Amino acid sequence: MGNRLTEDEPRQTEPKSYGDIFDELFPHYLLMGMTPEQYWDGEYGLKKAYREAYKLRTHMEQMMVDRSNWYMGQYIMSALRGTPLLVAGLNVKRGAQLPEYPKKPLLEEAEEQKKEEVRKKKEEEQAKLAMALMQAAFTRFNKRFEQRQAEAKQAVKAGP
Repeated sequence: MGNRLTEDEPRQTEPKSYGDIFDELFPHYLLMGMTPEQYWDGEYGLKKAYREAYKLRTHMEQMMVDRSNWYMGQYIMSALRGTPLLVAGLNVKRGAQLPEYPKKPLLEEAEEQKKEEVRKKKEEEQAKLAMALMQAAFTRFNKRFEQRQAEAKQAVKAGP
């Protein structure tokens, strides 16, 4: 978004044509594994499927790399715990220890944290809904009670 007065490129006044947009996106779809025939002659739904599959594949690759890095860190931490120089370098008199290593890979922890936040938000919404329903029921009960009291008072005034 930058300042239009200081940008090097002139401001584009005409929208891009569909042909220009398709030409720009062509290399991206080739990267996703789509053949030129599928891109140019295939159905639109196929492009969407390739995009979704690409997102899933890159996410799974990130998870695998993260897990691999986590295991490597576990091995390194276990090797460092037994290193005499590191242990001697720590102030043993004060009870210093190596920092706690994460229990799970970072991306897994982040996903679990997101799921937990979604679950808590859903529970809060359900609690708010239950409270609103309960308040509505109490309001209806109180109105009926007041109406019955008013009817009873009128019956007493009218007498037998």
